[in-house]
Amino acid sequence: MAEMEAALLEIIKNHAVGLTGPLTRETPVSDLGIDSFAVVEIIYEVEEKLHVEVPFNANENPFGEMKSVGDLIDALQKLAKPA
Repeated sequence: MAEMEAALLEIIKNHAVGLTGPLTRETPVSDLGIDSFAVVEIIYEVEEKLHVEVPFNANENPFGEMKSVGDLIDALQKLAKPA
């Protein structure tokens, strides 16, 4: 899972336009400066590179109650686990 976490951090970092410091699990989602277009790009990249299907509804906040990058990583790792 460490490889997946590193890959996810890299994907998020590449789209985080508001980031002023290092990207860590503790980084607040609100500090990333990610807009709706970047969310779609991130989802596409995660699905393509990590082979994880991410359910997405454009009418809902994709981050939901997620407050930190660690919350995002944990949610994506749960999606990657076999049922």
